Amino acid sequence: MRVAFDSKMTLLAIVIVVLILPWCVGSFHLYTLSLILVNIIVATGLNLLTGNAGQVSLCNSTFMAIGAYSTMILNLKLGFMYWLALPAGGLIAAVLGFGLGVPALRLRGYYLALATLGFLEIMQIVVQESSSLTGGVRGLLAPKPSLAGFKLTDQTFYYFILAISFFMIYVARNLLRSPFGRAFNAIRNSEVAAQSLGISLSQVKVFAFTISAFYAGLAGGLYAPLVGFVDPVEFGLWTSIFHLTMIIVGGLGSLTGSIVGAVVITGLPEWLRGLKEYRDLAFGGVLLCFLIFMPTGIAGMRAHFRRPLDHLPKGIEVNGNSDELLHS
Repeated sequence: MRVAFDSKMTLLAIVIVVLILPWCVGSFHLYTLSLILVNIIVATGLNLLTGNAGQVSLCNSTFMAIGAYSTMILNLKLGFMYWLALPAGGLIAAVLGFGLGVPALRLRGYYLALATLGFLEIMQIVVQESSSLTGGVRGLLAPKPSLAGFKLTDQTFYYFILAISFFMIYVARNLLRSPFGRAFNAIRNSEVAAQSLGISLSQVKVFAFTISAFYAGLAGGLYAPLVGFVDPVEFGLWTSIFHLTMIIVGGLGSLTGSIVGAVVITGLPEWLRGLKEYRDLAFGGVLLCFLIFMPTGIAGMRAHFRRPLDHLPKGIEVNGNSDELLHS
């Protein structure tokens, strides 16, 4: 009970901090905080696909681009309100994620990764050649959205992103506790064993691609007005690798890992800014240390430190609590 109480108090403290922070920092740090929230949505969706369902994807940035461009085109060129264009952009990305998931059913491991890489390259060419819609290589302006005729400020847009990120984390949490979430983990551990339990590999894999694409598309629709400008270069292979790095550093298959990984990998370059020309070198060194000393990610290390308690007999007290309470 004490552990559950401490967890609720920790969560409450985090909520209070993220609500107060916009009033305590400057515009650049507020932008960084908003970017972290967008990346939390991206990492959460990618971790559902790669960490939980075991499907490696190198085109997550492509679905983010689809969401960003779709949202802006619907909003600026077709006259949709941003609040309608945003979920519509996520749905368009989800439809294309479904379209990618179906032919990718026969592929696994490196072959699947190469197929998603091919999809990334194709979509980049499509975006660059569709200059009448996307602006081509020149990009597309993405102003802040308006509400009731008033353009949102940086602070109000931060709170809007914060609300959506909390909601998407809540959805992912419930999804992982549902039969689909258990099916994700079963397929990741053993596809043969999952099939023997009556799990449809095709349905679960396609659903994983679809839901992950929706998360990325929604994040793209938030990213565009946050940055104010989108172009194809921002959504290339290195952006997808950046997203993969988040979930690897945070912890594959962990919702907490998605959040922590997005915070660390998004904030680390800014924390190292004082090193100037050595910043990239230091960033690479820190990532290398993560991979060597924490191969299961930050969330995995937390589980590692708690593991010795799992072997204690029931009823033995630890810090005044029985082991049974630690698992409640």
